[in-house]
Amino acid sequence: MGVGGVCQSAGTALALLAGIAWPVIALRFALGGRRLSSLGRIDPLPDASLPQLTVIVAAKDEEARVELAVRSLLAQDYPGLRVSVVDDRSTDATPAILRRLAAEDPRLDVTRVDSLPSGWMGKSHALAQAAGRAGTEWILFTDGDVDLAPDACRRAVSLALRDGADHLAVAPDLEVETLGEAIFIAYFVIMFHVSQEPWKAQDPRSRSSVGVGAFNLVRRETYERAGGHAAIRYELIDDLALGRLLKRSGGRQRFALPAGHVGVRWHIGVRGLVRGVEKNAFAAVGFRAAPAFLAVAVQLSIAVMPVLGLFLPGWLPKAASLAAWMGVALSYYAASRSVRIRVWQAVFMPLGGILFAYAFLRSTALALARGGVAWRGTFYPLVELRRARTPNK
Repeated sequence: MGVGGVCQSAGTALALLAGIAWPVIALRFALGGRRLSSLGRIDPLPDASLPQLTVIVAAKDEEARVELAVRSLLAQDYPGLRVSVVDDRSTDATPAILRRLAAEDPRLDVTRVDSLPSGWMGKSHALAQAAGRAGTEWILFTDGDVDLAPDACRRAVSLALRDGADHLAVAPDLEVETLGEAIFIAYFVIMFHVSQEPWKAQDPRSRSSVGVGAFNLVRRETYERAGGHAAIRYELIDDLALGRLLKRSGGRQRFALPAGHVGVRWHIGVRGLVRGVEKNAFAAVGFRAAPAFLAVAVQLSIAVMPVLGLFLPGWLPKAASLAAWMGVALSYYAASRSVRIRVWQAVFMPLGGILFAYAFLRSTALALARGGVAWRGTFYPLVELRRARTPNK
């Protein structure tokens, strides 16, 4: 067989891979998603039935969004709600904004972290400091750029109590303003759901777990029994690590869709999104180069082969490509339940895959070249990150 024959055979094999992968992805996403709860379908409990709740936010250089986020917390219709914001070494206008808001509303407690102890991630350290002072039955960990609807906390706690959950993670409604953002975010959301399988987290027999930095609602007793953020103090992907920790300690988990109650402007523009996954992408494969490059190769194959397969000779790669596109369309339909995208944007899937693969490769290359991860003004050496990391499963 000549070089041309080898290339054709390889192309056909990759087209078949995509033709199998996308229908499987679509079915898993669509069927798994049907098992998820939604904050929009919950009957909120009355005041007398709601336990005490503290909302904790770690904010570092969030001047663009922190006021909107904090005001949305203070506007919650949850009785006796406590709001604790930790200014984690911010160097922008965040401290001044928080001081002004605290002066306006005594329900807001603001503390400042000026230095980061060795062996800690900044966010985990800030959250741990506030959690140690929270005396309420429940704690909500959220971010300094998240906008909550006025009844979000009431609905979330009501859902957790109804299902007997110790930990409720809610996927945020990622705000999309440009087509480029929609292309990247849609692909990212599909890959997140398929890789993490959050619908399995509620099964105590499954080892799958879930955590979402924008909305991690936790029973304080369960959090403390698991060891809190001190047990994951050097985990870069702290939200998933917290979910994994809580599940392993026997906590009962739930994952819910936001239904317009939890929103976040994740990153601005395609460039911002690519830079936004810089911290987490390489961490997702345990800071190991070989799995990272393999993931990029597979990622690119299933992203571009639905297009390239249409131009390969023979009916088999064409049929595989058509099967792949059917799976892509169904995946985007399922994703549209939780992200502001349209099903027709599935035609841009190959571009989304290429951008995501580039972001993953960039994250890997930068970490290897630097010997660590630089994030929000702090450098974390790879040798320490690998030593501190806990397994995904």
